[in-house]
Amino acid sequence: MSELRLEAEVTVPPTAHWQRLDEFVRAQLGEWPLTAIRRAVAEGQIRVNARPRTAGWRLRAGDRVRWQLVAPPHVRLPAADFTLPVVYEDDVLLVVAKPPGMLSHPTPKERTGTLLNRLLTYPAFSTGTNRPMLLHRLDRDTSGLVLVAKNDRGTRAFAPLFQAGDIAKTYLALVVGHPDAETGTIDAPIGRSPSLWPRWRVLPDGKPAQTSFTVLWCGPQWALVQFQPLTGRTHQIRIHAAHLGYPILGDTVYGRRANQNLTAETGRSAPRQMLHAAEVKLWHPLEKRPMHFCAPPPDDFTPWLEAMPVPGRIS
Repeated sequence: MSELRLEAEVTVPPTAHWQRLDEFVRAQLGEWPLTAIRRAVAEGQIRVNARPRTAGWRLRAGDRVRWQLVAPPHVRLPAADFTLPVVYEDDVLLVVAKPPGMLSHPTPKERTGTLLNRLLTYPAFSTGTNRPMLLHRLDRDTSGLVLVAKNDRGTRAFAPLFQAGDIAKTYLALVVGHPDAETGTIDAPIGRSPSLWPRWRVLPDGKPAQTSFTVLWCGPQWALVQFQPLTGRTHQIRIHAAHLGYPILGDTVYGRRANQNLTAETGRSAPRQMLHAAEVKLWHPLEKRPMHFCAPPPDDFTPWLEAMPVPGRIS
């Protein structure tokens, strides 16, 4: 059984000024349970400027948040075989392409088969000296690029870039219908509703959220769209695409009715939400140079692209 340990120190960027300590740490650690983070704060495993604080402590820009953690029991897991495409690797960073249908992190119900399980068998992590830290996450059915810190040095270097929004990400998506505008920016705040489903949705009092888009090609009753999130809210592209009136093909949460209508009219249905993290651009904070990573969409995009006027151009 593999035990995940993590020790890191992160400087609070201006964008996280006045954020709660527990929320800030969870943003760094991805899908770790909030209850586990709060317990670690209470036990002094997470400190601010070397001092213990409460979970609700409000951070200030420039504060140093340090943690020494052991992952909750449900992520002490048997490792799976490593079969993922590696896009890039150096001493501190690993970039892999996640297939659709794979969870990023384990859950109490799904303990194996996740991206984290796969990473545990990669040579860089199999000895136990280093432990993988997912710097961001993708939904189960979203495919594409995931950046992984290989050690504490990598976490300290790259986590603040995500927190500050200094990572440029580009997604490819198939959407239901043909958007009216070829390009534009969706500016609609996203929040969590306590009473409506889906919980995450456009709300007047939500957090600011912006997504730019460009329509690449149109098929019979669907289109290929490039999305660039300018902020990092939960399910942002899926919510904004539905808000625009053209939900992601195969998205049964934010576009159930539109997808049902498409299936009724054409007899075709998508195997998943057709959303793919295709490109990532960033400035390598240690090597001091720009980085640009790309991953072509999986084969399940192909049948839909073949019906378009100029298929195959996005490879």
